[in-house]
Order: sequence, then structure tokens, then C-alpha cells
Amino acid sequence: MKVTIWSDFNCPFCYIGQAHLEKALKETGTLEDVEIEYNSYQLSPDAEYREGENYIDHLASMKGSGTEEIRQMLSYTEEMANNVGLEINHETIKHANTFDAHRVFQFAKSEGLGQEYFKRFYKAHFVEGKILSDHETITKLATEVGLNEAKVSTILENPTINQDAVKQEILVAQTIGVQGVPFYVFNNKYGLSGAQPIETFKQVLETVQNEA
Repeated sequence: MKVTIWSDFNCPFCYIGQAHLEKALKETGTLEDVEIEYNSYQLSPDAEYREGENYIDHLASMKGSGTEEIRQMLSYTEEMANNVGLEINHETIKHANTFDAHRVFQFAKSEGLGQEYFKRFYKAHFVEGKILSDHETITKLATEVGLNEAKVSTILENPTINQDAVKQEILVAQTIGVQGVPFYVFNNKYGLSGAQPIETFKQVLETVQNEA
């Protein structure tokens, strides 16, 4: 069975959905039988990090709201994460562009480290407050999952490397009607959007398994 996932590192429902899917895989006994392939997607292609600004400040500025109102709005997402043993710290999250991180992700995927890369970058963003547009940060995180530092540096120094691969995966998503992430495709047949409940994932996994 193959599960293809379009995702972005700064997407909270992608982060939560990944935990829901893993739990469903374990509970259905299909964890060892599934190939998971992540694909690139950008939620905020125009994002730019502003020095000293965290995600709460960014949203408050964008929406013209107070920070306490924003915190209350985000508490639902934090609760969803906590329910599956994840942490989201909105006080430290940085709003930054993820395109270069996706270019290096393409290299990680070619090395068979796509899942590990996504999980590390999720944690870096949601828990550690890392700036995912910063080349030094990307390099450090990438080497932590086993990528060659010199090759990562070469990719980051040349903005054309892997840019077409990232754009192509986003284009494919748009072509099949993806309007937001996470988006999951099971065996190129069944699609699911959003951080679906664990039971929903289990139902789809069981359906696909029975058909196989």
C-alpha cells in the first residue's frame, strides 16, 4: 500500500495528521506494509521572516486583532496536538518561507530520508521555533537526519537546484484539485484532506487493504 502526502513544514494540521495516520497504521497492523511518500507544498509562498516577530505577532498584524484574541483562536490547534502527544508552541513559532527547505527535502527524498526530514522540520518549527528559511538552520537540521552537509550547502547556494521538482509537486497537487494540506492519496485511488480523525484513517486503510 502506498500513501502519498502533500504537506508543508509549517502546517499544523499536517503535523497533527501525520500523528493520526501513524496511530491508525499501528492500530490496523499496516505500519510495516505501507510506503509513505511526502510531496512538497507551500501554504505561504510569499512568507518572509521578520526579525523578532513570532507567529502570534504575525497573525495579529495580518488580521488586525489583539494577541490575546489570536492566542485563544490558536488554543484549539494546541489542544488537538496535545491529544496525540504532540507539542505546538505558538509563542516561539516563526513565520518564514519554506521553499529552500523544500528544495533540500527533494534531496532527502532521493536519499530515502523524506519522512525523517519532514518529522524533524515539523518539530523544529512547532516546538523549537526555528526559522525554516535560514540556510544555516536548514543545513543543521538536514545533517541531523543523515544528509551530506556539503551537498546540502551546494543546494542552498544555488537557488535553481531542485526548484523545478518542488514546483512540479505543487503543480500536480493543484492539477488533482488539492486546495489545502495535508492531502493524502491512498494507492492512487482514495483521497483525504485535512487532519482527519484516527478512525477515518483506519476505515480507509482497511478498505484499501481489503481490496488488495
